[in-house]
Amino acid sequence: MNALNLKDLAVMSVTNPSQAAQILLAQNLRRDVLWLGLALAVVLNTLLFSLSNMLLPGPEGMPVIIQSPMVYAGFVGGGVLATIISIHRVGAMLGGQGSFNDVMVLMVWMQFLRVTVQAVALVLMLTIPILSFLLVLGASLVGLFIFLHFIDQAHRLGSLMKAAGVLVGSVFAIAVVLFILLSLIGGA
Repeated sequence: MNALNLKDLAVMSVTNPSQAAQILLAQNLRRDVLWLGLALAVVLNTLLFSLSNMLLPGPEGMPVIIQSPMVYAGFVGGGVLATIISIHRVGAMLGGQGSFNDVMVLMVWMQFLRVTVQAVALVLMLTIPILSFLLVLGASLVGLFIFLHFIDQAHRLGSLMKAAGVLVGSVFAIAVVLFILLSLIGGA
């Protein structure tokens, strides 16, 4: 894929996410390429987050996750990985046929779309803050639309309702695992 194709694929991800997912899945990317893509997306996300904190510092006493780029990168990477695993496992339990790589390629692409939105939102925050807010709000809604189509295509479910079931089940599974982990380490 060249830069023009990536731009077209980004537009298609918004206008026809099912077709974009099919194109991404047809690439048959190796797992090492997917891990590298995930790492790059996490690094770019962290760089943009750190840049926004430098340009628009928050109030004193911010949590450690906000202050440390390494901790933030760990949380982002861990969160994306947990999402990939849960979408893969819950999807399989609900009759999905997608492989780990199928889910991963679509999640990695979504992270690159997210980084793009973050970059545009940062520029708008510095120039026209209300447009930045509207962009983030709109991107969140469109992101959910894309995500449901991507889950549907990754698992070949044939239904956005089933994809929504996978998403809800995945969120629940992640919440249960986090609850158990926090209970084991003594979190409130």
